[in-house]
Amino acid sequence: MGVPCIYDRPLTRPPSEVILETHNDDVQFHSESRGCGEAYNILAADMPERHQTLFTLDHNSHAQLDPFQTYPSKLSPDCVSRVLNYSIKDMWPKLFPGFTYKGESFVHEWMNCAMKCPPLFNAWLHSGAEHMQLREQANDQSLQPSTQDNYEILLMEREAILGLKEFVHNSSPDEVTDEIVMCAFALALHPPERKRNATARMRQVPLSNLQWLSRFTDIVIPEGHIRGLRQLVDARGGFDKLEMPGLKQGLSTFNLIVASKYLERPYWPLRARLQPDEVAMFLSAFEPSWPTNSMPLQSCLKSVVPTAMAWEFHAIRGYNALVHEYSQGLCPTLDMAYVLDLRNMVHYHLLSLPTSAEMLETLQDLPPTYESLRLALIAYSLLVLFPIPLTIEPYPRLAHLLRYELELTQMRLDLWMPMIEMLLWVLTIGGISSFETVHRPWYVQRLRWMVQMFGVESWEQLKEIMVSIIWLDTPCDVEGMLLWKEVQESNPTSFVEGPSISSIYMESPLEVIVS
Repeated sequence: MGVPCIYDRPLTRPPSEVILETHNDDVQFHSESRGCGEAYNILAADMPERHQTLFTLDHNSHAQLDPFQTYPSKLSPDCVSRVLNYSIKDMWPKLFPGFTYKGESFVHEWMNCAMKCPPLFNAWLHSGAEHMQLREQANDQSLQPSTQDNYEILLMEREAILGLKEFVHNSSPDEVTDEIVMCAFALALHPPERKRNATARMRQVPLSNLQWLSRFTDIVIPEGHIRGLRQLVDARGGFDKLEMPGLKQGLSTFNLIVASKYLERPYWPLRARLQPDEVAMFLSAFEPSWPTNSMPLQSCLKSVVPTAMAWEFHAIRGYNALVHEYSQGLCPTLDMAYVLDLRNMVHYHLLSLPTSAEMLETLQDLPPTYESLRLALIAYSLLVLFPIPLTIEPYPRLAHLLRYELELTQMRLDLWMPMIEMLLWVLTIGGISSFETVHRPWYVQRLRWMVQMFGVESWEQLKEIMVSIIWLDTPCDVEGMLLWKEVQESNPTSFVEGPSISSIYMESPLEVIVS
């Protein structure tokens, strides 16, 4: 029997305070996933005759790797060469834009690490092959992977998982290396399950694919894999002890994906080259002026809303304007690595905002609208800054939680004075988030009541109010117009309540917020 598995150690949470780091320069791994029984049968049989596949086609734009190099993989040299060339020249540079190691490309260091760690080598092969296949299919929906393609991906995944599990079960926690952590991270980014047709509801926001984000936000990340990855990092000595180039940066983004899907506070600190005051100063140059009739709203942000939330409003408005200008071709020299840091920092600090329950525990004065604003800001950020397709988590849960908060205050207008327009914005964002959920009729009817009170008679009038707060034409216009159409077609004489909150969820929403 080997040394006790590191996953048997108790999982601990980091301190609750937000940490921003700057710099200069029995776990359920999916070993039985994607029909692995079929993979074992294939592995037991003779290799089929080679033919050209997505991974072996000779693309002139890709230089071949050293043909005499021996790689720690059972796959054919042409498959290894094709996938590595794609990863080295396309996938990795865009996953870490502008990132260098000691002033040079980090790829050479990565390859040296992988050559000494077969599980990592196969995990990188698997992630590169999966990513390449997804891109090919996105460009040609009729393209179906061949049996050979599926075999190769299964073999890559199997070899990586078996190597990782063997290490975990036969090694002590103090033997965990950065390479093993990176192996688990690479497998987590390309799990076997994705939400089918999720991307059909993805409106392509400008700059939304920084770090290939649209390739990763529809993945289903098993909780066991999240726990396992966190425990590997803890066994390594913690996030601060990681030294492999790009590992902290990669985990920072994965951290945001997990926190967004589970509506929890980011587990690890953010690895960024910017300080919050630098972000605020840069984005303030883009933030549009508040309309004259919105001056009370601007003053309320300073006097009523907590400082951290007011910072988020201003930062998101500035980032919003930056994205709009970029989409109009007005920022041709924009540094994508810099924008990436801006986006990640704004979203990180938003997810780090304490819940109203946490704020009240410290006896802080808090406006009763705080939690509704926090949830609406998160929903907006997931639509525009850190896009996740509608209809998948966390939107249904966000719609439920936001409805609960609004019902808790009975939508009393005096609580929103003098920023009553904000209530209309919150309802609209909540309505968009409630697409294809049982909560949609509730949002539609409340919106109908609100627009009648405001005297809003057209989509253009509603959009004008939205733009005065925070709004980006893509993707908000399409989803907003669909919601407006339902509002116009709804029954004008009575509310359609639909199922009550208590009949849909047994637990209180306040109890399911992960802090």
